[in-house]
Amino acid sequence: MINYGELYYDHYNKFLGKPVDQEVFKNNEEMPSIQILKYENVFEECLVYNTLGFSKYEEIVGDNVEISMVVDGAFNSTGKILANALFYCIGNQMEIGRGIAICGIESIDKTFVQNYDKFAIYFTEPFAFPEKYSEVRTETKEKDGRILLAFFISQSEYEYFVENGTEKFEDLLEEKNVDPFMVSRSSAV
Repeated sequence: MINYGELYYDHYNKFLGKPVDQEVFKNNEEMPSIQILKYENVFEECLVYNTLGFSKYEEIVGDNVEISMVVDGAFNSTGKILANALFYCIGNQMEIGRGIAICGIESIDKTFVQNYDKFAIYFTEPFAFPEKYSEVRTETKEKDGRILLAFFISQSEYEYFVENGTEKFEDLLEEKNVDPFMVSRSSAV
């Protein structure tokens, strides 16, 4: 049986180097924890936050997946917000994948919402990373893992996404040349 935690950790080290910090989040004592590993010097003036342990919830969220999130600020809030959003997905048995958004960040960190005007987390396929980053190969007949990218979006962006869908939302972000790693950026809508 594959140790997916080890597989993902080795994959992160291959592409990002060694983590500079980690936080462990538990929803309750019965459920596996989710670690958030932090990486520096991947993107200029940003930290990369990667989950480790979310893949243990494959049966609930519908995929063997971990999450990367890149931010240029809000370094004290990002890990907590990401972990809590993922526990929300698990608790509500939401399938995770491209074109999913989780709103309600204000219930996790009101100060973050007030400071950055970001209301939700949006999930999509990774970009800006090396080409093979999103696929985590097992080299066996076991199921391969994969990585999604998450980033913060404003309330108006969230509403646009809900009304227009994934393709139009991502087209809008590209059209407006949005840098989703920039937490304090203005809303595209």
